[in-house]
Amino acid sequence: MRGLLAPFPTWIRLLGAAALITELVVGLNLATGSGTPVTAATPVQTPTPPFPATPTPAPTTTPTATTPTATPSASSDLRVTRIEEGTVVTLARRPGKGSKTIGRVTDPRTGLSFAELGAPWRRSRPIGDGPVKDGRYNLRQTLLTETYGPDGDREWWADLDSQHLWSELDVGDSMYDAARAMLDHKQAGAFPAGTTGQDIASQPVHRGWLLARMMRMPPSPDGREAAQELSVAIAVDTGRPRPAVLWITIPDTHRHLWPDVHTVVESLKIVPA
Repeated sequence: MRGLLAPFPTWIRLLGAAALITELVVGLNLATGSGTPVTAATPVQTPTPPFPATPTPAPTTTPTATTPTATPSASSDLRVTRIEEGTVVTLARRPGKGSKTIGRVTDPRTGLSFAELGAPWRRSRPIGDGPVKDGRYNLRQTLLTETYGPDGDREWWADLDSQHLWSELDVGDSMYDAARAMLDHKQAGAFPAGTTGQDIASQPVHRGWLLARMMRMPPSPDGREAAQELSVAIAVDTGRPRPAVLWITIPDTHRHLWPDVHTVVESLKIVPA
């Protein structure tokens, strides 16, 4: 540094030194912040409007559509162990003699003719339009099997009915379908709630099909003794618009009459329209 400054006169060196000292002092003030501070301008506040702000409406919630849940029908609750169509299981013969026959009965409306059973069965009789008033039931033979209940005023029956199916068959339906429909209908409507069914026979008959089902009923709070019932539906194509159906049902309190089922089945014939 001293060698670079030597060629200049003394007054120039003094002036340069003074200028250098001034720069050092100014730089030091700037570095240490000891200079005069710069005051920022005071922000101007926006006056509040004399009226309240318009409230923002709350968001509207659109309700979500719910899919209704299907309620199961009575038929969907039916508990049955089935023998599927195409499988043949022959109805087993039951031990015992069963009832004697006292002749034949013919139902011209359905086209069925079959044996009439003797005592303890009541005589077969026409029942006109039947309990459902649709002309479906034609002949009925009954047997009172027990009375029960706190006052002994309830009754349980064995039945042998000749009737029409309630509708014509759809295209592709068979006599098996007709017999199955009758058994399902009876299990759902003529037996106590909770009754379970087990198909025990499925076999062809002349121009028709036989299905047999053991109906197992829950214990009766009213003292009914019958716990299960042998029920048979025989659907037959007699040439009428609707299939004919022979319905036989006998409770286990009278299991000694279960051979009556075979007696009726073997006697079944079709009469011309």
